[in-house]
Amino acid sequence: MAYELSVFLKNKITHFEKITALLKSSSINIRSLTLTSMPHGWGVLNLLVDQPEKAYQILTDKGHSATLQELIAMEMKDEAGGLDELLVKVARAGIHIENAYTRLIQESKMAVLLLETPDVLEARRRLEINHVVLLEDKVVYGK
Repeated sequence: MAYELSVFLKNKITHFEKITALLKSSSINIRSLTLTSMPHGWGVLNLLVDQPEKAYQILTDKGHSATLQELIAMEMKDEAGGLDELLVKVARAGIHIENAYTRLIQESKMAVLLLETPDVLEARRRLEINHVVLLEDKVVYGK
């Protein structure tokens, strides 16, 4: 199971860098990220890292507000229409998407779609019934 690490942080220049510095000092590799600003000067940093449990522990030990959330990871074609083709299958399976982003694994030239959904176990079951291949962690994290 792949996990996303989300960090709630104040929207100030140094706060983002403090997170990346902590991860760097612990040899944690960031594979993908999104940073979303929220009202009143706050934001959410969503990270796909190669060692999510370790990253979570390090950040929370340093007083950062962080959570781990399971993701669904699927391979998609790295070509025009690849995302659309996969999303048709996701829609047929009746999966509600709360958040999504992608990652390209250069070594294998593989594109990965990462989804947050309210019920990961049910979504995984529905996707498997619809013959959508889910990726293992070692593929997602690039280990």
